[in-house]
Amino acid sequence: MRLSLTNILGVLFSLSILVFGVTEVTGATAYIESIPMLSEYQFLNIPSFFIVIGGVLNAVFITYQPRYVGKAFFSLFYFFSQSKTSGKVLEQDLENILKWNEDIRENKVQALSNLEEEHQGELTGFLFSLISTNYDNEEVRDFGSNNIEEHYYRNLVVVDVLRAMGGAAPSFGMFGTLFGLIVMLGELENPSAMGPGLAAALITTLYGISLARFIFYPVAEKIKNVAQMNRFREYFILEGLLLINEKKSSFYIKDKMKTYLQRDFEADEELQLQGVGA
Repeated sequence: MRLSLTNILGVLFSLSILVFGVTEVTGATAYIESIPMLSEYQFLNIPSFFIVIGGVLNAVFITYQPRYVGKAFFSLFYFFSQSKTSGKVLEQDLENILKWNEDIRENKVQALSNLEEEHQGELTGFLFSLISTNYDNEEVRDFGSNNIEEHYYRNLVVVDVLRAMGGAAPSFGMFGTLFGLIVMLGELENPSAMGPGLAAALITTLYGISLARFIFYPVAEKIKNVAQMNRFREYFILEGLLLINEKKSSFYIKDKMKTYLQRDFEADEELQLQGVGA
């Protein structure tokens, strides 16, 4: 085990955000209050937000490698995105597999060389390189499965980071609440001055729960679902290329690969055709 400078910088940065939020809530500093635009909204409390975010960052920087923390935050921008894998995409993959089969049957060496170059950096390019090296099907399946699972589990690390953020957010919301209560207890003789402490105590908890339940946990589940769908598609392509390597006919490959497709997708296609015909 070795020290990671990036982790240390991440922890120090997150602690500075956390400490700044605490000093603002307790009144030790008043930089935020000096900015009217940031203090005039009832549900906008920057110090409370800093406490939650600083605590969340500190927790994940201690636990995970910085690159996965960065990927987790970058994945938040895909809040409203969806997986590219769908019934239509798989149908297109099947058409590509059938075309590859015909090309390889005509000129195996040239076709594999062209396909490997065309799909370089993708799973398909890696599989074509294995086939062109004359590995048998069991070896291609073994290497391909390892590649797919490795990519899948790396995506799951990002899911774990987001879940850890979701677990830490409410905890640091309560952490900020304690400091807000301390401010309140210090102003018992002056009830009119208890308001800021009470507001900070309640809104910090609100921020922690909201970030966890509306952002971190939902995005974690979305990333997991997308990773599972992508893994299914990659195994679909792997199976198709194994059939090509077995020198199966295009009719056999098409019938075999259709067993992996959704039944309702084919039904939807027939309904669409009937609608067009009408």
